[in-house]
Amino acid sequence: MHGSARRALPVSIAALLMTMCPVVSAADDSAEVWIERMQQAVENTNYEGTLVHMTPGRVEQFRVYHRVVEEKATERLVLVDGAGAEIIRTPDEVICIFPEQQSVVIESRLVAYADQGPLRANLPAFSTDMIEYYELSVQADDRVAERASTVIVIKPQDQYRYGYRLWLDRETAMPLKSQLIGDDASIPLEEIRFISISMPDEISIEAVQPSIDTSKYRVVRHSKAPRFQRDNGEVIGWRSHDVPPGFMLSVSRFEYIEGNSSPRMHLVYTDGIASVSVFLDVGVAVSEQVEGFSMMGAANAYSLMKEGLLITAMGEVPPRTVQRIAVSMSAAEIN
Repeated sequence: MHGSARRALPVSIAALLMTMCPVVSAADDSAEVWIERMQQAVENTNYEGTLVHMTPGRVEQFRVYHRVVEEKATERLVLVDGAGAEIIRTPDEVICIFPEQQSVVIESRLVAYADQGPLRANLPAFSTDMIEYYELSVQADDRVAERASTVIVIKPQDQYRYGYRLWLDRETAMPLKSQLIGDDASIPLEEIRFISISMPDEISIEAVQPSIDTSKYRVVRHSKAPRFQRDNGEVIGWRSHDVPPGFMLSVSRFEYIEGNSSPRMHLVYTDGIASVSVFLDVGVAVSEQVEGFSMMGAANAYSLMKEGLLITAMGEVPPRTVQRIAVSMSAAEIN
C-alpha cells in the first residue's frame, strides 16, 4: 500500500467495548435493542482480557485493559507477539508505542480515528437509517469465552456493504466476538474474539499506563492545530458526486500530518453502519502516486490521481464501494 494509505490508517488496534446494562425483557429482545445496548456497553465497562484479531493470513493477539472512572475511559492494548507494541487511549489522546522503531506517535482524539482498534472498528452502531439497507435478526444463543451470548446477524440488502455477526454477552451486551461477512458467509473477512475476559468493579490505574520506558524514543505528535493556515484552496469543496445509495457525508475536515507542508482533507461517508474515509493529499511524491486497489486487513482502498491530488477512499466495504466514491470525487462550490 502506498504511503498515503499507510498514514491514513494509524496503527491498527486501540479501542473496544461498552457499559453494563440490566438484562432486557423478552419483549425488548430485538436486534435493534441488543445493538443499542452494545453501544451503551463498550465505553463504560471496566474489563480486561485477551483478544484475538484474525484476517486472512494474519492472526494478532492482544492483552486489553479498559478502565472507567467518572464516565471517562482509558485503555491500554499490548500486542502479545513481537516486540510488544502498546496503544494507550485516554480521553484526550491516542498514544502508540513502537519498541522496534523506538518511537512514540501521539494523536489528538480529534485527529485520531475514533474507532481505532480491531474490535471497535468492526462494531456497527444502530441507526434508523440502516433499516432500509440492512436486515437485522436475532439468532440462537451461543457461548464465547465461557460466557453465554446472543448472536445478532446484520445482513446487507445490496452489493455496496458487508454484513456482520455479533456475539453479545447475555448479561451485559458486551461484544465478545464479531465477524465481518462478505460474499462467502462461511469465511469471515475479519474476526475479533475474546478468548478470556473479566469485568471487575475496578481496574488499577497502573494497568492502563505504559509499561515501556520511552524516555529515549523519538516522539511524533500529530496536532489538531496545524502550524500553517488550515484553508487549503486546492482541496476545499471536493466531494463525491456518485455515492452508493444510503451513504451520506458525515465528516469534512483538514488534518495535519507530520512532515507534510500542506494539510490533507479528510471526508467520511457513512450509511449509519459502514463508513468510507476519503483522503485528498497535495504535493504527493511521485513514488507515492500509486493508483488502483489495495488492502489493509479487511479494509479495501482505491487510489487515483486527479488534478494533482492523490485521492484515496478506504473502508471495510466491498472494493466496488471505495472505487465508486473515489472515482466520482471532484471539485464543486459549497453552497
